[in-house]
Amino acid sequence: NYTIHAKASPMLFDVIVEASKMVPSAYDPPGQTIYDKWMKVHWNNLTKEPKIQYGLGSASDYYGFDQLVGSSNFDVVYQFNPTDHGNISLYPLYHTSYETFSMVKKFVDPHFAAHRTIGRFVGVLGLFLSENNILPLNVTRYTIALKQIMKNMQQNTTNFQILREAINDFEIAAKDFEIRSKSLNVENPYEIRAYNDQLLQLERAFLNPLGRGTDYTDYKHIIYAPAKGDKYDAAGLPTIGDALATGNQIEIDKEIAIAAYFIRGALSILKQFDKFIS
Repeated sequence: NYTIHAKASPMLFDVIVEASKMVPSAYDPPGQTIYDKWMKVHWNNLTKEPKIQYGLGSASDYYGFDQLVGSSNFDVVYQFNPTDHGNISLYPLYHTSYETFSMVKKFVDPHFAAHRTIGRFVGVLGLFLSENNILPLNVTRYTIALKQIMKNMQQNTTNFQILREAINDFEIAAKDFEIRSKSLNVENPYEIRAYNDQLLQLERAFLNPLGRGTDYTDYKHIIYAPAKGDKYDAAGLPTIGDALATGNQIEIDKEIAIAAYFIRGALSILKQFDKFIS
C-alpha cells in the first residue's frame, strides 16, 4: 500500500483535494496526510496539483450512476509502489476464491490501515458534500478537462472549430457561474437551492439519452465514457475518438456536432435564470 489513486468527475476535484488534507496517510510517518503523500509521489508537475484521473469508465458499481443517472462520482483505491512491484494495478488474487479475510489480513493490509484511511477519506468527503450550504462542486474544472481532451486528441486536418467555440463559450458561462456563487444570499434557501440544482444538473446535461448507437446505448456520457476499443476505462469525448479511428469524415463531423450540441446544452444549465437570453 503506497498511496491513494483517485478518479472522479472533474467537478469533484477540488473537494477531493481538500478532504485529502485532513486524513492521515496509511503506512506513513505520523502527521503525513494523503495530500502530503500525493505531493511527494503522485503530483502533476505542470499544475502543481495531485494527479486525479478524470472519468470513471465501467469498472465498478458506479457505472450506472455515471453513465445512466448522471451524478458526479469518484473512485479511490490504494495502489502499489511501481518501483517495488512494477506497473500492476491490483494484487494477483483480486476477485478470486482465494481473496479471503485472512489473506487480506496477512498479505494485503495487515493492520487494516489502508482500509481505515479510505474509510476516513470517504467520510470526510461526505461531510464536505453534505454540510456546506453551497455544494462544493467546481464547474470550471470541466473547462480544464475539455481543453485537456482537445489537446490530447489526434486532430489531423479535421475542423474542430464548432467544438472549440462551444468549449470557449462553456468556459465563459462556467466562470460567470462561479463568480455568482460569491454574491449568493446564503440566508435565502430558495436562492441556494436553485444554485445547487444547477450544479447537480450540469453533469446530467452531458448525458445523451440515445447513448452511442444500438450496441452502446448505456454509454450516455458525452465527455467521459468507455471507447469502443476499451470498454473498461473512460476516454475523453469517446465518440469523436472512435469516429477519428474509422477515418470516415461524415461520421467525424457528425460526432463533433453532437458533442458541441451537448456542451452548449450544458452551458445553458449554468445561465442565470433572469438573464438566460443575454
